[in-house]
Amino acid sequence: MNEIINKASEATTLGPRWFEASSGRRDLRELFRMVNRRKWHLIGITLLICALTGIILARLTPEYRATALVMLDTRKMKVTNTTDVISGPSVDIPAIQTEIEVLHSTTLLGRVVDKLALDRDPEFGAAPPNAFSSIIHGIKVYYESVFGSAEAPIEARPTDLARSRAIAELSRNLSVVSRNRSYVIAVALDSIAPAKAKRIVDAVTDFYIVDQLQAKLDANKRAVEFFNERLDELKRNVEVSERAAAAYREKSGLTIGKDSTIASQSLSELNSQLIQAHAQRADRESRLVALQQAARNPATLSGITEVLANPLISSLRGQEAEVARRIGDLNQRYGDSHPRLLQARAEQGQIQARISAEVAKIISSVQGDAEAAKSKETQLQAQMDALEKTAGGLGQSEVQLRQLEREAQSSRAIYEDFLKRFKEVREQGDLQQPDARVLSPASVPTAPVFPRYSIAMVGAFGIGLTLSILMIILIERLDGGFRNGDQIERVTGHALVGMIPALSRNTLGKLSPARFVIDKPTSAYAESLRSTYTAIMLGSLDKPPKVIMVTSSLPGEGKSTFISSLAGLIARSNPEKNIIVVDCDLRRSAVVKSLEVRETGGTVDEYLTGAKSLDQVIGRDVASGLYYIPARSNTPNSAEILDSNAMRKFVAALSERFDLVFLDTPPLMAVSDARITAQVADYVIFLVRWERTARELAINALKLVRDLRKHVGVVLAQVDVRRHSKYGYGDYGYYYSKYRDYYTN
Repeated sequence: MNEIINKASEATTLGPRWFEASSGRRDLRELFRMVNRRKWHLIGITLLICALTGIILARLTPEYRATALVMLDTRKMKVTNTTDVISGPSVDIPAIQTEIEVLHSTTLLGRVVDKLALDRDPEFGAAPPNAFSSIIHGIKVYYESVFGSAEAPIEARPTDLARSRAIAELSRNLSVVSRNRSYVIAVALDSIAPAKAKRIVDAVTDFYIVDQLQAKLDANKRAVEFFNERLDELKRNVEVSERAAAAYREKSGLTIGKDSTIASQSLSELNSQLIQAHAQRADRESRLVALQQAARNPATLSGITEVLANPLISSLRGQEAEVARRIGDLNQRYGDSHPRLLQARAEQGQIQARISAEVAKIISSVQGDAEAAKSKETQLQAQMDALEKTAGGLGQSEVQLRQLEREAQSSRAIYEDFLKRFKEVREQGDLQQPDARVLSPASVPTAPVFPRYSIAMVGAFGIGLTLSILMIILIERLDGGFRNGDQIERVTGHALVGMIPALSRNTLGKLSPARFVIDKPTSAYAESLRSTYTAIMLGSLDKPPKVIMVTSSLPGEGKSTFISSLAGLIARSNPEKNIIVVDCDLRRSAVVKSLEVRETGGTVDEYLTGAKSLDQVIGRDVASGLYYIPARSNTPNSAEILDSNAMRKFVAALSERFDLVFLDTPPLMAVSDARITAQVADYVIFLVRWERTARELAINALKLVRDLRKHVGVVLAQVDVRRHSKYGYGDYGYYYSKYRDYYTN
């Protein structure tokens, strides 16, 4: 015991650190225990939710989804090198969204409705046929055939209303989305009939492809019509402009050559020749100047083109180089006056004189070419001046003629361009292709998309599990009963002296609890009573109580069974002691019934009123040795009898004669008899029924005996040890269940 107290003190000293370290694990364990002890709530609610979901799913009409993939084709097959009248769609996101809106357009969906007669389909808003509507329709048809039909207003026609409803319903059920930023568009539809879903999706994609092709064909047709009209007009414009140019040419007398008039052509040719002569003269003069400068400096003659091109000069240059080499050799071998050296130098002078003479000839030739070029330039300039004077008079007429010719040429160019484009567009009409194609056609779906039975049941199971756990938590939070000693001590302020397990009917058999504990003194039930008695005695070591009163808050909490069992066990275990139970419940006596003993010759009220003697009212159980005094139910003036001096003297006399006196009293909240009887008791046992006694009632009942300054101990009775063990409190009830095999039944 001391070790347990020390450990508890140590845990208290550690304080928040110990609590924080273990609070998470305790919360988790507490949650599992809570679910375990309420597992039937968990199972029941979960099964209920699953069953309701199954019923709802069974009543739902399954829907099937057919899906087709349409790809915007960015790769174009070019049969002709022409430009389309309508270009293909761009590949940006707005263009793809535009194509999606086209697939969702009312016009396209209206064609689908008309083709598949969806306006007469109940799934798309059409009213199901009935006998009355069939009769009305027959009468209407007969009336119109006899008297003629009157056209109804457009907005009042039932067929148009049905068609609008079908289009709206089809648009609502049709899903058109792009696939992951690609050029693929998914077209899907949910329907109660798989084949119908496929037909509708195929019709939508087919009309979309046809709509694209038809748009191109219509545009091509409009372009052909436009070109036909414009070509006639342009042809007339060409004829008019060419006739005007011809008439003006004839009037002005201008002769036209290949591209212009004769005067203009001659002037252009002379100008070209003059430019060439000027360039030739400048070239000759520049060559002459270069030769004259080179003649004055023979060392630079090698860079002149005419000198390099002259074979004689090249040969003389070679001879001069050979002589110069010999002069060098002779100069080294002989002196300056040696005859051979002088002869070589004379030979060198002759060669140089010939080179100079040849260069002079070249200069003279180039000078002649320069003079000839200058003379030619002068002649061409004179001819140019004369021709300009002649062509000056025809300039204004030629300008006007040029303008007319340009207008005629421009008109013809426009006409020819339009004619070429007209032929391309006309040929293009038979080569049009849609800008999209069906990448994956719809197939007949085999499994429904709604409802998803497996997902729905898994979701229902999860929802049921969650709701059941929340319900369990709510029930636990709203539970107002007591389950362990900590709750009792914390709420009431009184110590728990014992926990008494409940006995099932299978355990008792035909015995009452009091008779069971007498017959089986080593059972768990007997041990719990024995522990309660020990706790009471140890709690009052200075003066052990002799008169012990048992009461409770309300009837039906087992106080008579408890006091009979406790008194019978103590008497059975201590034959040398005299134990007596006095039934002080003068309203609903139950001691005799609990002990399963015979009635005596009188009751306690008869003794207190003097009608019977003590020996006449007292009885003894032979099996346990327990003495008892019964009471009479519905005794008049029970409170006055219990509050009399005779009652006080009677209890005092019993405490002198017996070792222990047990007083069985009525509930505190029902009548005042228990408060009166408590005045003569040394110790009050307040009985609380496990999980049943409301906390507020127990608190209020204990307040009634608090002012009597009596020792009060609380006993938790009729504990369901199996369920109690699931709370994991670690008190008496836990061990009675955990180690019940330790006891001998």
